[in-house]
Amino acid sequence: VPLLSLVRFGEWDAILAEPAPHSDLKFSQAIWHYARGVAQAAQGDFVAAEQSAGKLADLKGDVKVSFLDKMDYPGSTLLSIAEYLLAGEIAFRSGRFDDAIPQFEQAVAAQEALPYTEPPFWYYPTRQSLGAALLAGGDAVRAEDVFRKDLQMYPHNGWSMFGLAQSLDAQGK
Repeated sequence: VPLLSLVRFGEWDAILAEPAPHSDLKFSQAIWHYARGVAQAAQGDFVAAEQSAGKLADLKGDVKVSFLDKMDYPGSTLLSIAEYLLAGEIAFRSGRFDDAIPQFEQAVAAQEALPYTEPPFWYYPTRQSLGAALLAGGDAVRAEDVFRKDLQMYPHNGWSMFGLAQSLDAQGK
């Protein structure tokens, strides 16, 4: 959770300074690679980000991760969300918005399939990433819809409120 908090607030150097989790903790290692990949993409190191994405993908299939699925914790699904988000972040940060959007759409779909819990299984509403990519790619109308849907679910979400304001501004509303 602390590592995901660093991702949420864009603390890229702090993420990259974090040591790897113990080798037996496959889920934690995968999340560590996700966080590193996001930080690397944000800093423009796309080669390293792709390497982190590959390591995340390798760990997703580990038996220690699938064991979590049997314990009422959707570890494999959460790592799928991480995988889609990281692929989307790499594409987004490299300016390939048309490649980022489908990745973020898959992350949203996977997150929507998660069972309801408080707190939620995934640490932030992935629609924010989708809306940002749509807006950056020039589709302010669809971005508006995405941010409005997120605000229906999370009405006090400042990130989505800001995205909605940006999408409305882009449309001259």
